[in-house]
Amino acid sequence: MKNAKVLALICGVMIVSSFHQETFAQFQQLPIPQKEITLNPIRPNLKTRLNPLSIPFWDDFSSGRIDTTKWENEGVTHSFTVGNAPPSMGVILLDGVDESGKPYSSTPVEQGPTDRITSYPIDLGGLNSGESNTVFLSFHWQAGGKAEVPDIADELSLHFLSSGGTWDEVWNISGDLEEQKEIFTYEIIQVSPAYQHDGFRFRFQTRGRRSGPFDSWILDYVFLNKDRSPNDLFFEDRSLTQVNSSPFEKYSAVPLFELQQQSENYFGTIRNEFKNLNNRFRAMEYTIEIRESASQNIIQKINNNTPFNPVPLALERRTFSSNPIPEIPLPESETDWEIVSYLSSGDDIYYNIAGGDSVFFEQVDFRINDTVKTALPLRDFFAYDDGSADYSAGINQRSGMLALRYEMSAPAFINGVSINFTNFNQVGRAVELMVWNDLDEEPLFVKEVIIPEKGELSDLSYFALDTSIRVNKEFYVGFRQFSTEFIYVGLDKARDTGDEIYYNVSGSWQQNEFVSGSLMIRPHLSLEGPAPDESILLEMKVYPNPVQDKLFVEGKFENMDIFDSFGRRLNLPIEDYEKGKILNFVGLQKGIYIINILQGGKQKSMRILLKQ
Repeated sequence: MKNAKVLALICGVMIVSSFHQETFAQFQQLPIPQKEITLNPIRPNLKTRLNPLSIPFWDDFSSGRIDTTKWENEGVTHSFTVGNAPPSMGVILLDGVDESGKPYSSTPVEQGPTDRITSYPIDLGGLNSGESNTVFLSFHWQAGGKAEVPDIADELSLHFLSSGGTWDEVWNISGDLEEQKEIFTYEIIQVSPAYQHDGFRFRFQTRGRRSGPFDSWILDYVFLNKDRSPNDLFFEDRSLTQVNSSPFEKYSAVPLFELQQQSENYFGTIRNEFKNLNNRFRAMEYTIEIRESASQNIIQKINNNTPFNPVPLALERRTFSSNPIPEIPLPESETDWEIVSYLSSGDDIYYNIAGGDSVFFEQVDFRINDTVKTALPLRDFFAYDDGSADYSAGINQRSGMLALRYEMSAPAFINGVSINFTNFNQVGRAVELMVWNDLDEEPLFVKEVIIPEKGELSDLSYFALDTSIRVNKEFYVGFRQFSTEFIYVGLDKARDTGDEIYYNVSGSWQQNEFVSGSLMIRPHLSLEGPAPDESILLEMKVYPNPVQDKLFVEGKFENMDIFDSFGRRLNLPIEDYEKGKILNFVGLQKGIYIINILQGGKQKSMRILLKQ
């Protein structure tokens, strides 16, 4: 649901300048780099609409996208997670990269104009003298939110288009507002008669660092209309403000076979939050359902028109929970469900009373932010993430390892791993896929894989294991890298499961304590073990890796060849011992070596790092 634009926030105690990054080995939160970095100045105006819009103009960004019938967008993106306590679900983010994630400049410290979003022309002509002084534009803004807080030299500004075609600044706010990152501030600005023409437009513009996802501003709930005043601070609107929480608590997805065996261990409650944007109390009810995604058939009503008690007060924000989820009949085969939550709030289409009659304005429908749908996969994988990358995270240490812990009710077999690699520039890089039962022991499985191309930033890449590997109730999946560059892995901010992340950059494992969010690495599991002809692969062990001198290869195999990084076959000293072979790397240059092993008629390749 969320837009996957890069957000920037490097954890405070782990912030390092770009020229120091290669000397520090750590796990940290990162932006999401795109396919290339180019000098991309603010573009000229796009072709405008032939038919102007009419007032009232309203957008609360709850639809999950930027409405291209209302806005000319230049670099701004949509998010359901970056805002803290928004007035309604969904916000827009303005920062130093365009909508594809590319910085506006390749110069690290360059300051200047960055994102902007402009309304399409709005007809304000023909207003009578009584109406002309009642036209106001209101909006909510936040400095940084979950992204980077703007500095004192940064700015968010509002501009109006005059009848003469000039853009005039009518409002601005500077950065360095740390206290504003947690709250939204309401502004209401008069559109004076001088700007009331049939091609009126307004524009939000940011200034800051143009070299990346820095100096972020967040906007929400924009409303332009006549018959307003500076005291017009409230709306006949009650809104849900966030996506539904998962009924599986820390997991967003649990394998179907696991649910079929232990559903009582997973199904809990579902949470959300509402905001009353009016200055009067309002009795409301809420309904929470689980539906089959494809057919929209209701699987289970968890709450059905449940009244809020006590009655919501004026301007109240409240978190609420569903009833405990009862035993649900699970499907026999894998499928997708979804959670649907909605308010019965009395919200309606916006209207005015004119001459004793009600005049309704279809373009302002306060009901659209009363419903939230959240995916609930019932497939073969565990997941902490909900499928969208807000940030990246990674380590910058050659032969460093990153692992994600999972836990289930009984041992099972892992047959694949999905990872969201977010750096398009790292396509073709090699990493070693790894599976552990215990991080203090040798991995159960190691396989060199290549980061593949993918279509969308949110896509996860699936890597099949050579065989199904039995894992304990607690196990770990991850990879080892061969570069001092950060290997970028998607980080979802919908929930915080950062304590399940472990990393090894100095020879010992450490539990993450600094980066919040959910790492996008998913294990695929089943109850079925490996086929008989695959079981021989379970008997191989190759260690230690990295190696300094002697490499032990345990197990029975028909043949073994060693190659350097240029593909040249090497004749290394090899000696027998009771469990297999010992390879002697003494005297060779440090670097990457490939061992090809023929075992049971199958070729298996392993990447070995030689260190000194």
